[in-house]
Amino acid sequence: MHVIPEWLELICLAFCIGVIACRLWFFPPAIQDKYSYQENFVSRMWTLFCYGLAVLIAGSVAELLSRTAEMSGQPFPAFFQALPTVLFRTHYGKVWLIRIAALLLLALSKTAVKYRDKPAFLLLMLLLGLIVSMTASASGHASDAGDFSLPEIMDWFHLLGASLWGGGLMVLSIFILPDLTGGKNPPPALIAVVASRFSAIAGFAVAIVAATALYNAWIYVGGINALLKAPYGRVVLTKIILFFILINLGAFNRYVSVPLLQEQAGVSLERRGIFTRIALRFFPRLQPVESGNQILIRFMRSVRVEALLIVGVLLCAALLRHEIPARHLSHLGHIGGADQPMQHHNPSDM
Repeated sequence: MHVIPEWLELICLAFCIGVIACRLWFFPPAIQDKYSYQENFVSRMWTLFCYGLAVLIAGSVAELLSRTAEMSGQPFPAFFQALPTVLFRTHYGKVWLIRIAALLLLALSKTAVKYRDKPAFLLLMLLLGLIVSMTASASGHASDAGDFSLPEIMDWFHLLGASLWGGGLMVLSIFILPDLTGGKNPPPALIAVVASRFSAIAGFAVAIVAATALYNAWIYVGGINALLKAPYGRVVLTKIILFFILINLGAFNRYVSVPLLQEQAGVSLERRGIFTRIALRFFPRLQPVESGNQILIRFMRSVRVEALLIVGVLLCAALLRHEIPARHLSHLGHIGGADQPMQHHNPSDM
């Protein structure tokens, strides 16, 4: 009941951050001007961005009502009397007010069409998106350690990395690549530039996700026994498997597909990095002979698969937000290894 709405909100948050990152970095207006490309997808992208914001706002309101009902112990509609108390006298209520304010400002900023593609305005929108993601960490398991604690910050960075990476993949697979390749003569230089820019951003995001994932596993799982036996641990294990597949697909694109797309666009061999040169030695048959169509098709398919896997990773994240961490179960004696040292968490001020 709670996981599906949470999952949809995480998908929408990732997509919205991906749209902003797209216009800021890997498909900014300056790229369009340089290659004289008249985009057909940008307006559709911003329209879906608005739908994503609507889902986030509706989900936030629904979660507020659900939390109020749980805290008050009152049935519908009696729990409405407790709303002012929850909003203004609880930790969750204060976090919720920050979240809804950031979402409404994002929705309002969408109406400023004249400034929508200005870098400073996009940075402001990104800041609001970061605040929304911060409130997700400030109202989950990570908030048990206190506001702005290391667990909360690491959880926030983890969500940011996944949103930047996953949102970018969604935007690429739904809008940019289909539009760039939809004509009879796809622009190879523009495709290569967009792919390489996204690859660089994705590499940075993956590093953040990997580092914070290790920390979160240590904090909330604790050991191999809990990873295999606790429900929380099994979801984490599933998430690790999906992440491992994503890493392999992403590495193949970064060190094989993207450099080959660049070669089709006229980038010389000398500009390739050492890892790319090594990778291409292991995959000699993948180098283009006459055209780059096969390289481009493979890249598009890989990006779509990665986007679907990211959706699966976000489902695992939604499940984890509603499962008791494995360390807590171990402390309660529900799984083996209860004698292991525990990380202490203060209960959040709800």
